[in-house]
Amino acid sequence: MSYRGEHSWCDAHDFDTAATRRHVEREGDGLRLRRGTTVRDEMGRTNTRNRELITATRWARKTFVVEKVGSALQQAHLCPYISGPADPSSLRIDLNGHTVEPEWDEKPEYWSGAWKRIPLPVQHLHEGENEVVFRAEGEGEWRLLMENGMLPDRSAVSDDGGQTWRSEEIGENDRGDGEYVARLWLDQYAASGEIASSPVDLLSIAAGHGGSGLGIAPKGSVTSVDVDVVGETPTGTSWAVEWRHGSTPAYSPSTWSAWKPAESVAWEGARYGQWRLQLATTDPSETPTVTGVTLRVEAEGDPLPGWTVADDAANRPLVRSSFRFAHMASDDVRGKILRERWKLDKVVGPAKTEFEALVLLRQWVRDQWEDGWNMGPLSYVPPWDAPVILELASQQLALGMCTHYATVYTQCCAALGFYARTQIMQAHCISEVWSNDYGKWVTMDPGGDSDDSTKHTYHFERDGIPLSALEAHLAYVHDELDDVRMSPTPPPETKDRFTVANRIQLWQRFMISLRNDETVTLEPGEPEHGQGAYHYDGYLFWQDEATPPLPHFSGHTDRVGDLYWDLQRVHLRLQAAGERLWIDLDTETPNLARFEIRIDGGFWKERPAGFDLIVHAGENRIEVRAVNDHGRVGAVSHVTIVV
Repeated sequence: MSYRGEHSWCDAHDFDTAATRRHVEREGDGLRLRRGTTVRDEMGRTNTRNRELITATRWARKTFVVEKVGSALQQAHLCPYISGPADPSSLRIDLNGHTVEPEWDEKPEYWSGAWKRIPLPVQHLHEGENEVVFRAEGEGEWRLLMENGMLPDRSAVSDDGGQTWRSEEIGENDRGDGEYVARLWLDQYAASGEIASSPVDLLSIAAGHGGSGLGIAPKGSVTSVDVDVVGETPTGTSWAVEWRHGSTPAYSPSTWSAWKPAESVAWEGARYGQWRLQLATTDPSETPTVTGVTLRVEAEGDPLPGWTVADDAANRPLVRSSFRFAHMASDDVRGKILRERWKLDKVVGPAKTEFEALVLLRQWVRDQWEDGWNMGPLSYVPPWDAPVILELASQQLALGMCTHYATVYTQCCAALGFYARTQIMQAHCISEVWSNDYGKWVTMDPGGDSDDSTKHTYHFERDGIPLSALEAHLAYVHDELDDVRMSPTPPPETKDRFTVANRIQLWQRFMISLRNDETVTLEPGEPEHGQGAYHYDGYLFWQDEATPPLPHFSGHTDRVGDLYWDLQRVHLRLQAAGERLWIDLDTETPNLARFEIRIDGGFWKERPAGFDLIVHAGENRIEVRAVNDHGRVGAVSHVTIVV
């Protein structure tokens, strides 16, 4: 028989939950190219002692290559990571031969301390190479951060007041070769971006179940798919529709096609698919805007049996991030050393629940330091490497601060098979960990107490439910703190330091690191995280109306799923196959070991990612869970099929 159905993404919520995106942001109920571009040729993978000296005779030059200047560009900021006298009057900046007078607040906010935001006259900017020269007047001395590297060779120094220049043997003591950490922000749209749907079940859509993921698809074949895009394309802007499809519920190069223009796709063998929109503009002052996407599917298949899915299902589609996260592998040698040398299983052993284990581990991490904020006899800032940090802490040899407490907690979680990431806020560093008990990310502060007599660690709760960093952020910016409490209750002697109001303000702005596998390699990243204001441009920041993007960083998102994706949860896709029910399992479970299934309350048994079973008259309760290589069991998803 013939099936025809459709599914629509028609507002910002639909796009947030079921469509990933790159260089694209929300505009009302639609999506547009990201506004605000950061031009940079370095990542800030350096330390705060790797600097260039700038004086009246020693000048520094940075060349920015601008591909396009928007026809209506009105704002541009130069963002160097530079330090010097509190009074900026001794610093001089030339843009393409035109002098710019730098100005900034005497007491800047945290994010504009080492980073300066210097407005530039846009009439002096042009497409192609733009030269910025830093020089000092009188006795003033300035120091500009630099990153080592051979290319693209756009930084140079002059010892004779700009008469001659060299791009090698630069930096203090002429020890370096690389790029100055200075970035150019332009108030214009990105040149291109993309929006991609989550994988959808085409046969289920054709059968009229839309994208809910709860319906039963017929056995059959897709004959046609049409993607209809609604929005606006001003002059110079465009979008192009692409498509890929396969036989498994999540993309795999062995079971899916590559991306192709939608009009050239052959649909044979396609059950699952994804659309992608490539947005572009030739004038960065203009952007296409997408307000809706509708997918129409036609298929031929067997008649559906009279089976229904009961309303008690816990089987919503997975939320995935637009960005990849590098998880510590279960067979990581140094992760195993971390787990065994510091007896982490014994630390969490008394816990009765997974969340209790995460809290026990949090306090244990803080207890590893005495006088942690002291630089120690080595005057050394450890890198983001938990075994190194813990060994140095045990002998009080080096600095230990919130950055190191959070790093150790994150990597200890990973070594035990929990999922965690390190998170950076205003002048502070914490961790966020996935909780299967609550089915969400939870923000944890393992290093907010510098007093070794108390060593208080905590998380926030509302109505007994622990908060994520985003929930803490929103509570702060909307001043909705009355029902937020700190858990555990702070000791009485810390009551002046540990109140919800004075701690939660640190969540005004936050960003996450997109990896927790630093035990394998410290690259990429900052070798001395937290020694100064952060400068590595590989973090992902949250942005919203109360928290606009920072011009000196390029990674921002206003899509909740980019920071809050699902982990270790299973989504079941259902298909009628004669008298049998075919089930495809989909999950985001790093270091996945196996799926386990339980039928009608029986025993848990291992099953592959795709399997079938015979259903019986009445209710058929199907429960599924994912188990990782560490033996950690995820939350249970379930559906009940009524025959």
